[in-house]
Amino acid sequence: MEVNNRFLDITCIPQRDEFFEPSGMIGIATDITDLKNSEIELKNNLSIAQETQKVKEQFLANMSHEIRTPIHGIMSLTNLLIKTNIDNDQMTYLNAIKKSADNLLVIINDILDLSKIEAQKMTFESTIFSATELVSTTFELFRAKGNEKGITITKNIDDCIPEYVKGDPTRLSQIINNLVNNAIKFTHKGGVEIGVKLVDTNENCSMIAFSIKDSGIGISQNKLSTIFDMFTQAGDDITRKYGGTGLGLSIAKKLVDLQGGIIKVDSVIDEGTTFTFSMPFDHPDPVELEAHHSQSEEPESRIESELRILIVEDNDINRLVINKIMKDWGVKLDNAVNGVDAIDKMKAKDYDIILLDIEMPEMNGYQCIREIRTALPEPKCHVSVMAMTAHANKKERDKCIGLGMDDYISKPFDPLDLKQKIVALSKKSLGGTCEAETVVEEKAPAAAPTQNSPILIT
Repeated sequence: MEVNNRFLDITCIPQRDEFFEPSGMIGIATDITDLKNSEIELKNNLSIAQETQKVKEQFLANMSHEIRTPIHGIMSLTNLLIKTNIDNDQMTYLNAIKKSADNLLVIINDILDLSKIEAQKMTFESTIFSATELVSTTFELFRAKGNEKGITITKNIDDCIPEYVKGDPTRLSQIINNLVNNAIKFTHKGGVEIGVKLVDTNENCSMIAFSIKDSGIGISQNKLSTIFDMFTQAGDDITRKYGGTGLGLSIAKKLVDLQGGIIKVDSVIDEGTTFTFSMPFDHPDPVELEAHHSQSEEPESRIESELRILIVEDNDINRLVINKIMKDWGVKLDNAVNGVDAIDKMKAKDYDIILLDIEMPEMNGYQCIREIRTALPEPKCHVSVMAMTAHANKKERDKCIGLGMDDYISKPFDPLDLKQKIVALSKKSLGGTCEAETVVEEKAPAAAPTQNSPILIT
């Protein structure tokens, strides 16, 4: 009860006489104003904290999108230039530009991952994959990097590892890549060994241990207890000499912990360091495995001739690069600079596939797909639409699919992935309704690493 700006807790106790008849009432009033004010203050602080977190997440998402867009110009055009006739000095400069852009993209992704982890919004896939194949692919990628530095990269994979397991291959690759990159950075002679060992197994799951052992500079014993802390490295002199944000190991540990695993480190100064992490992986049942095999058949990479594709993209550099990549695929290309332009072109011509950017002026990608599915006549409303966006997260993918898009690819992407998706869409039936789909809670497909240097689009 509030009385004159004071909060009171009122308790009433009835009194009875010897005949148990009501004879009076005892009232107890407790002043709880301070407690109530504290409660109001806590609620206000919670509301402010939640709003601050939303603003922070939106800021990071916007910054990610805005930073990825200019990175596109650097990474994509650099890779295109590398494929032209250039001299050795020019190749050296272009490779330096590419390496710098790659490092910047890693930093952006690390910051976004850290934000997701802190907000407890990190999600994990549960898909079927081959752990040994994943490690072998990673080994091949890093072997070239080791050769450049003059060190050896080797692998040691236990023959007892199950052929297929269920888990998140993208996050597993991220953990291994962070640890191997770290090992190569601090190793100047000798080499790095990537190991995989079966720790335990039963009918339902297996515990698999992954180790990254190097012969690098090592870590002092008094630094081992803090090596996984955020923004922490082995020392200020290490930071000055080798660079880095100090996020890689922290993120790796958090990803392992969140998946029910453990990670540890052993090190001796001037002899090397070994990081070992173990994680549980479920076994796929026969039905899941059969479905996986049917989906994993070698994808058709030949694009049907005369395929008509409309690229809807407001960024001049993005359009330039995408057109440059796709011109050798034997497809007919048209370009639109926003959703309004795209709808006008679709009314005038027929297309087989629409590649649709999201962030555009006048009419964005969300508005455009609604217009396509609900306002265009048959059969135009059934055209296959693939989202292309620098908002690289599962929430964005779910939203695009839920609004009626047929596929999604996040920027930056490998042209081979784009080509395979276009092939799949070109074979897709144009039947169905024009209504938008319901949002489906599903994991974004893991992008398998490729050995070739991709041209990245953002």
